[in-house]
Amino acid sequence: MKVCLFTDTLGDLNGVSRFIQDMGEQANQHPEFNFQLHIATSTSKPIPDTSYIHNLPYRFKVAMPFYQELDLVLPCRKAIRQFLIDQQPDHVHISTPGPFGWAAKKEAEKLSIPLFGTYHTDFPAYLYDLTRSNWVKKQTDKTMTRFYQNFEHIFSRSDTYLDILQKDLKLSKNKTSTLFPGTHLQRFHPDYQTPSIWKKFNLSPQRLKILYVGRINIEKNIPFLLEVWQTLYQKNPDLKADLILVGEGRYRKWANKMRPFHIHFLGPIQGQALSELYASSDCFIFPSTTDTLGQVIMEAQASGIGCLVSDKGGPQSLLHENSGQVIEANNTQAWVNALQKVITQEEIRHLWTNNSRPNAEQYDIVKSFQQFRHQHLTEIL
Repeated sequence: MKVCLFTDTLGDLNGVSRFIQDMGEQANQHPEFNFQLHIATSTSKPIPDTSYIHNLPYRFKVAMPFYQELDLVLPCRKAIRQFLIDQQPDHVHISTPGPFGWAAKKEAEKLSIPLFGTYHTDFPAYLYDLTRSNWVKKQTDKTMTRFYQNFEHIFSRSDTYLDILQKDLKLSKNKTSTLFPGTHLQRFHPDYQTPSIWKKFNLSPQRLKILYVGRINIEKNIPFLLEVWQTLYQKNPDLKADLILVGEGRYRKWANKMRPFHIHFLGPIQGQALSELYASSDCFIFPSTTDTLGQVIMEAQASGIGCLVSDKGGPQSLLHENSGQVIEANNTQAWVNALQKVITQEEIRHLWTNNSRPNAEQYDIVKSFQQFRHQHLTEIL
């Protein structure tokens, strides 16, 4: 069987991109499964040089409004159509409803190729957070419904979002299922612990490190996170802890004024250095309320650190009661209290450390790939 997967994001530093690349690796490393997965994108950013990843031409690009790190491209429809004709896939799988995903959808429909998709990003909630407009959310819901309604099957990234797909997007229950969460358990591991890595960023290894990895933008609730940390430090100026933010986004411009509060923006980091930062931190924090899953939560737990997450969205579904804490969304005092306990009570950190890696071991990317493959095979039979 051959599947062509189309994505608007692949060379970007985000969980969707890492997940898609992991799925491609799994298909390529297991030819015995008789399942070819060809990944297509259209970008000027560097992407892996492999036989199964294809970078198609585009007409022009522009930075996405409110998300400057992601390029929006005007796709070359002829190139997409020719790619599909050359590949002759059994299915087309679309991972993002951006311009490239929409163009791929239209071309696949013209060629009568069955469509599958994954709902990676909650765009309606994301745009609501940006605009605080219920009208904008409703219109975005309608757009997402129009995009996905003719798909053979749509994967949700967590059980939390199955209801949203069915209630808000009006998608049929028998067309939706949860794609088993998975990450690369060898790439993220406690063995990568390297306390000296902090010296490379002129930070003291003796101070505790509370880590965030992701976009440094409003849709990840970054202003709230910074407010929580400042409140914590104003009440406890002697705390020996740093807040570390890894990623790119508009709030990096606040770096200088955040330093007095021991908040450090390290920029985009990937590869082994990212693995070392995870494993060398003391806790992971993720206040986002719009993530359908939260790939970084699996990466953090696989690295052996506990997590603080919001009670709204998909990340809460990944925690065990002894591998972190779920906190009321946007409740400043609740987050301040949780952080203070983690920083001041070593026994909590040890409890979470002892349970995080064992909890993460159930989230193997191999299981995700096997379910992905099985669903495609099932629909074709």
